[in-house]
Amino acid sequence: MDFPRLSEPLTAALIGALATVAGALVQLRISWRREMKERERGQPITKKARRGPVIVVFALLVAAAVGGFALSQYFVSLREGDRDALRADLQSKLSEINATAMRLEQARTNERKQIETEVQRADASHLGEEGAAASVVVGPCSQIVPGTRLECTEQSALKITICARVPASATVKEVQLYIGAEKPKQPWQENRVQPGEEAGDSRFAEKFTERPDGDAKQVCQGFANWSGEKSRVARILVKYAL
Repeated sequence: MDFPRLSEPLTAALIGALATVAGALVQLRISWRREMKERERGQPITKKARRGPVIVVFALLVAAAVGGFALSQYFVSLREGDRDALRADLQSKLSEINATAMRLEQARTNERKQIETEVQRADASHLGEEGAAASVVVGPCSQIVPGTRLECTEQSALKITICARVPASATVKEVQLYIGAEKPKQPWQENRVQPGEEAGDSRFAEKFTERPDGDAKQVCQGFANWSGEKSRVARILVKYAL
């Protein structure tokens, strides 16, 4: 146990009390020896000689009171020192607990964010595997000249662009192309065509293009229908990875 350093007033009181006690004891011994010698010689004891021990005893009482007060103050300072040390230790423990709680909360927050990010990434990956689709109905092609009806060709047909929207950071893995009737009687998988392949007087372009669209981007494929009688449904399915 570390004893606290005594303050200057307390040190002075203790020194004064010890000096008073020592002086009183010396005076008491001297008075006692003088009284013994006077009794041996048969001399009468005066009132002054009798008051000597009383004064010494009073001085001893005063010194004891001062010493007791100083000692009590010393013990009080010890208790205050222990209390301060305990308070500092408790404060340190509370700080450690708060720091640990903050670290745990931060770890939980980071873990929750990581889980949410992984879930979002998994959902986005799943969406990428399913693909982003877009389709459009393209009517029959015809060239109207007053008094005549000319045949429509691929070169003269109106060309359109079909676009599917994907995340800006997506990497296009595949663009699947489908050409079907306006009211198809068979699954889309059976209407799949390759880029540049003709199907019923219609055709997709050989290559797709990308263009920004705000916080996303569009994957586009050109299409032309030069059939003069039938409408065509052009559909694209963009599969991507993040």
